[in-house]
Amino acid sequence: MFILSRREVGLFAVVVLLWGMNWPIMKMALAELDFWVFRTWCVVAGFMWFLAYNLKTKTSLMIPREHWGLMFVCAMCNVAGWNIFSAWGLSMLPSGRAGILAYTMPLWVVLLSRPLLGEALTPRRITAIALGMSGVSLLLIDEFTALKAAPIGALLMIASGFVWAFGIVLTKRFPKSIPTSTLMIWSFALGGWPILLGALLTSHSTWLPTAPSAWFGLLFNVFAIFGFCWFAWNELVRALPAQVTGISSLLVPIVGFVSGMVLLGELPRTFDYVALLAIVGAVAMVLMPKRATQQ
Repeated sequence: MFILSRREVGLFAVVVLLWGMNWPIMKMALAELDFWVFRTWCVVAGFMWFLAYNLKTKTSLMIPREHWGLMFVCAMCNVAGWNIFSAWGLSMLPSGRAGILAYTMPLWVVLLSRPLLGEALTPRRITAIALGMSGVSLLLIDEFTALKAAPIGALLMIASGFVWAFGIVLTKRFPKSIPTSTLMIWSFALGGWPILLGALLTSHSTWLPTAPSAWFGLLFNVFAIFGFCWFAWNELVRALPAQVTGISSLLVPIVGFVSGMVLLGELPRTFDYVALLAIVGAVAMVLMPKRATQQ
């Protein structure tokens, strides 16, 4: 049975808080910026943050030759696929809460980690994922009409969850001897060029926002999300079982929902409170250690 260290608990708490807040905050930036432009700024910032860190700490930039194929696939999933699909889908959907569709990710992680990593699919984890996905479904009850009106956006959000899950599972295959910051540098370098190319070829809008809210959305992502959360999340992915990190991330849409109420004026419903309890229960099932068997 794994035990979370104090550092891992701290990283997890901050990532959940910042990522959850970011769903409505992203909507602020996307109100003015084309999603290609928005994601280009984010990916370039992420690359520069990690490159500066490695150069300052004199951390090696080298990746063994036998891992380059895996590096390319992970970059296409975690950077290109996730960032394109999630921002594109969110730009089509009228409610920030619809971004919760991306959190089908834990379901895909549980299903993929068994054949690709050999992680045990225990009854406890099966129950947790069923409980957690039920909570996600409850959060989307009022969004079904909106999702039916923008089916492509809904499919893009689900696709973002799948490629994210696939990338999480594959990231577990890198040896711990390769620093996480080095993996991030090459992930942004390899996975960022399709985003930059898309911005150069398709974007005819401004490259900089004008409204303070849009500036806040962009800068929050440049500094908090791509400067900290990407490193912290991948540290957790590499340290913990894939199923545990996947199911635990279900707390993010809960924070996103509360942030939506504060920042976007969304009102809670009875189903939302039931969903909150279901998701918290699911996360508790995988994070709380089992009781020792009494003799």
